[in-house]
Amino acid sequence: MGFIGGFRLAGLGLAALCASMVLRGDSGVTLSLQVPASVARQAPQTILWAWEEPEDLRTVDPERVGVAFLAERVFLGETAQISPRRQSILVPDRVFAIAVVRIESTPGFADSSKLRAEAADAVLRAAELPNIRGVQIDFDAAASQREFYAEVLRQVRSRLPAQMGLTMTALLSWCASSDGWLRNLPVDAAVPMYFRLGKHSGQWGVQESRCAGNVGISIDEPGRAQARVGARRYVFSPRPWTVGQLAVLNREGYPGIARSTP
Repeated sequence: MGFIGGFRLAGLGLAALCASMVLRGDSGVTLSLQVPASVARQAPQTILWAWEEPEDLRTVDPERVGVAFLAERVFLGETAQISPRRQSILVPDRVFAIAVVRIESTPGFADSSKLRAEAADAVLRAAELPNIRGVQIDFDAAASQREFYAEVLRQVRSRLPAQMGLTMTALLSWCASSDGWLRNLPVDAAVPMYFRLGKHSGQWGVQESRCAGNVGISIDEPGRAQARVGARRYVFSPRPWTVGQLAVLNREGYPGIARSTP
């Protein structure tokens, strides 16, 4: 089995994190992964979001389930402040791993070319983690921050290895128009989030093609999403994953999602 990170990372900077968050096999030798150009299409149909909790995902079937783990948080003020992952995560060998960067703006957020470059640099440093197959950015950008976000994505994509996937999470409202602001973003796909919608549940349908191939759901809000046949499922849990939950996901992907035709 392998590991990503560890408790010993607490208090260390991102450079140390990048040196330590390595997927290793049983022999202790770093695994060498050949990442195909079609990496986005090679991802399993079910991908677990592993957030800032200690996680033991060694019972995941790597042929059927991937892992998108929180690698770092980036707080935007006048400068970008990075908080790396501090919790351990155990995974099986050959797991399809995606490094997630959570971006949050603070009350001191001040858009500038310097801040855009710093945010892009933070994402790219997470992309240097060994044995990952892609990077995903999670940023609930306000309307006034969309051009900032778009420029960060452009900088990341221009410097990211061509064979590495780049995805983003998306508010469901962003996906409700076929000619909205997502249309020209340099990402392989966007993952619309169908949970924590509150009174807005059922308000938006997906029209943006970048959102159509994925669905983001939470295990504590079953049945909220309507996914197209063949859509990739990103599944969140508000608590650490249990062996029982992982067994269901290995066997069934994720039960309780309504299906629609393409």
